[in-house]
Amino acid sequence: MQRAFRTVGSTGNGIHNSVFLLLNQIDNGHYGKPKDYPKQVAKIKTYLSKAIAKVLKWKLTVEEQSGVIHYSQRLQDAFDEDSLFLVIRGLLDSTQRFQEY
Repeated sequence: MQRAFRTVGSTGNGIHNSVFLLLNQIDNGHYGKPKDYPKQVAKIKTYLSKAIAKVLKWKLTVEEQSGVIHYSQRLQDAFDEDSLFLVIRGLLDSTQRFQEY
């Protein structure tokens, strides 16, 4: 999300990794209630969908675009921390050329 919105350390629009870390805290019983877990997953999926839409407007190579679309489709089926992490990792790998730091 930071790469898509070209920000570092921003907390707006779910850009900061604390949104993902909160999911882990809910899962481990350190914050909120178990019923909050699916809500947090949905929130992260919304943020990632917005970031993906933004990235797809970039001048991507065919390979990069294919990777982003693939992980965009996998995002639809993501249901927990592990499946979201795989999508995020894949998106980062697909857009590695745009890494700024």
